[in-house]
This record gives sequence, structure tokens and C-alpha cells, in this order.
Amino acid sequence: MSRSPLFYGDDHKRIEASIVETLNTQPEFLSARSLGSPRAVGDAEQEMLGEHSKSIMGDVCKAYSDTFSRRTMADLAFYDTSDFYYVVDVKTHNLGTQFNMPNLHPWKDWHAFTKMTRIASRSS
Repeated sequence: MSRSPLFYGDDHKRIEASIVETLNTQPEFLSARSLGSPRAVGDAEQEMLGEHSKSIMGDVCKAYSDTFSRRTMADLAFYDTSDFYYVVDVKTHNLGTQFNMPNLHPWKDWHAFTKMTRIASRSS
């Protein structure tokens, strides 16, 4: 099995820097009210990443999707130029709190999701 070029090169570092730059250069994409809600922040970030996916990913991304059922764990996904499939779950973390509930997805749910994804990718 071949290795993902995304993680065995410098592409992941460039993409990370591009995400940070994109988020930090957006004028007022969050209201004062939504800043208090990690869910609202995550939804706004997800939408922004989708809008700027081409400039963020560059030549690494062959196909991008942010269309999933409401209950799926994925927020966005893409194929790289080597046909590796990546599923991304956008997460936020409030640094100003004493306790944060961990985001745990049971193995059974993850296994069902990856099985569903493999079946969907074979049929397309």
C-alpha cells in the first residue's frame, strides 16, 4: 500500500498555514453572540473552509465535498491527486473553560461510516 503524499511531504504544513491565514483574514465572520458557542464557531469555520477549499488545498485536492447527511461525523472530505480519501470533522475548543467534554465517537459509528464511504466511493 502506498503512503499518503499529504502527510509524507510538506503539503499538510502548507495547508495548515493556509487554513490559519484564511480564518484570520476574514473580516467579522463571527458575531459577538456566536463567539460564545463552539458549535456556531465550528459551523462558520466549516462554511468558510468550503468556500475557500481550492485556495487552501491548492494542487493537492482533486475532488472536494461538504455535502453529507446531518448525522454523519464528516464535515468535509476530499480526494488527493493520488486518490487517497480524507474525511474531516471540524472541531473547536474553548480555551476559557475549566472542563471541556471530549468528543468521542464510538468505534461502531466510525466503522459504519467508513464502510458506508467505501461503498459510496465504489459506486461513483
